[in-house]
Amino acid sequence: MRNKIVCVFSVLLLSMFALNAAAYDFKSGELCYTIVSKSERTVEVAYSKTTYADRVVVPSEVTYQNKKWKVIGLGTDAFYGSAKMTELVLPKTLKYISGGALDYCTSLTKLNLPEGIILKRYSLRHSGLVSLRIPKGTNWFGDHHGQMSNLPYLTTVEFAEGVETVPVGAFQFDEKLERVILPNTIKRIGKHSFVGCSSLKRLDIPASVETMGRLVDFGESALREIHVHWQNPIRISDYTFPPSTYLNGVLYVPKNTKAKYRQASGWRLFKNIEEVE
Repeated sequence: MRNKIVCVFSVLLLSMFALNAAAYDFKSGELCYTIVSKSERTVEVAYSKTTYADRVVVPSEVTYQNKKWKVIGLGTDAFYGSAKMTELVLPKTLKYISGGALDYCTSLTKLNLPEGIILKRYSLRHSGLVSLRIPKGTNWFGDHHGQMSNLPYLTTVEFAEGVETVPVGAFQFDEKLERVILPNTIKRIGKHSFVGCSSLKRLDIPASVETMGRLVDFGESALREIHVHWQNPIRISDYTFPPSTYLNGVLYVPKNTKAKYRQASGWRLFKNIEEVE
């Protein structure tokens, strides 16, 4: 009897998942859509059992029931498992990318994010992106973000001028990440931003940064060069960087500021501090 109940329960769960996974309101062209707002005539790209190959273009609007609907988002798991999709073209009307939207799109290497996009938690996870540009006006949704975490091929990230925040947990376990380009508009670097970034050896922090959390765990890290540009070091907690970085890395500071850094919380733990022009 117990096995029968478990079996029935399992079937119900699978049925509910299948119904939810393939639920959408209509199809237009190759893509399926869910209505977000009837009054505003907005829709998002919905998950279907279809997988997509090569270049996929998301239109700015679609026609349904003889009416025009604006495409404003990629829904949860929208392109999940589209392992052959190489390029995704997004319209300027797109406002958000939901969690899991690009999960296991392992061949995806071309993606230009529109300005003002909202990246939700794990929105880019497990995609094949090698490089990524974060445009002006990008917003982060959720308390513990991880929008750009678990990207197995990502080597380079560039934040455009105007972006002010590197979100909490942004690049966790991006093991191939080697280069992070931060503009002079960045004000906040969230904690745990670079946990598990085992290929990141250098970090250049602009003078615009006002607050910075503990960037990595206490374990071993490849970080060996930290370049900073404050004449007066900002206040950070001790062990913002891991012990291996404090011991084996070099902190590069502006000329005539070494003494200040030697006395400043969080910076004084560096064994090697060098001044540069």
